[in-house]
Amino acid sequence: MVSPRTRATSVPIKGCAVGSAAVRAVAIALLLAGCGRFLGPRATLGPGSIVRGRGLYNEVINHTNSEQTLDAIVRTRYGEPSSLLSVVSVTANLRAGVTTGAQFGIGPSRNFEGNLVPLSAGLAYEENPTISYAPVQGVRYAKSMLSPLGLDVLVLMLSTERQSDRALSVLVKQINGLANPVRGPPSARAPFQRSVSILGDLYGAGEATWVSSPDAPDSLALVIHGYAPGHLDAVRELLRLWDLSQSLAHQGRDIVLPVKLAFGTGSPPALNVQTRSVCDLLQIAATAVEVPADHVERGLADPGLDGLSPPESFLRIRSAPQRPSSDVLVAVQHRGWWFYIPANDGESKFGFNVVQALMNMRLMEAAPQNAPTLTIPVGK
Repeated sequence: MVSPRTRATSVPIKGCAVGSAAVRAVAIALLLAGCGRFLGPRATLGPGSIVRGRGLYNEVINHTNSEQTLDAIVRTRYGEPSSLLSVVSVTANLRAGVTTGAQFGIGPSRNFEGNLVPLSAGLAYEENPTISYAPVQGVRYAKSMLSPLGLDVLVLMLSTERQSDRALSVLVKQINGLANPVRGPPSARAPFQRSVSILGDLYGAGEATWVSSPDAPDSLALVIHGYAPGHLDAVRELLRLWDLSQSLAHQGRDIVLPVKLAFGTGSPPALNVQTRSVCDLLQIAATAVEVPADHVERGLADPGLDGLSPPESFLRIRSAPQRPSSDVLVAVQHRGWWFYIPANDGESKFGFNVVQALMNMRLMEAAPQNAPTLTIPVGK
């Protein structure tokens, strides 16, 4: 919650004649002379208010977005519905006011001598932000959440320098028929994870690159290059796992594999990929929630998620009966317990950021332009 900021000061002016014209002149002079000198260095008007306020609004919106994402994950673990709101606009109304006053004494001057200010001027600054939300629901939202990720989004996520192999192991269901199931024992996806590990090593060595054509946004490919002789055997193993001819690596030549949303092995040589939806990703993240023993005994968690076995170290959401006192990335309360991600858990922070980025993207796509909005004035 962003609170309105109000600063005020009163400046005594002695030895001035009392009159409406004089009062207005003094007040305007004070305002034009630089009210920041009276209100403090952080209470500047005009462009300075952008410098002072934008970072605060952005911080609060980011924090509440994180809380909304974590709350949705926890509610999914408990099999409970969750409502989502998308921030539509933030409006900050800035207002500066001038007040004046005069004091007079009645009776003998000795009763008030030295205790009156003939003329005073005051300056007040107030900032009242208003935040508008749009509820995200309906057919557009359902399609957005249930539709598989597009290849353009997938390639962008995999093109990050950090832990692209972890993102691949979560976002992709299968490559060329090589399955990556989240149900069943971890051994069921061991071959897929092996291919991800090899690709991660090649990517880290600068020998694998995800590319797209600026002229054809849907034209995506994985290029494996410069791998011989050091990683020649690894590339051949990768081709074998993907059911591709090892002759593609003949004499260490570059291998260009177009990426398509399709089933089975690509012919001509290509990567036929099936991606997961954001809804799938939300359920995978929900299995990382540490359900309190009391809730397990009472059967509060969704048993349908018990059979899922997400990739190790993707995400871990811890629970505690009291609000965690240590530094946390985000924390929410549900059914009397606190669920949180520690600020020093780098792997969980990365996994959570992937989920939140994709959820926010889907929220922006699903939010209708003319939907009724919930407007909250964060002021008096």
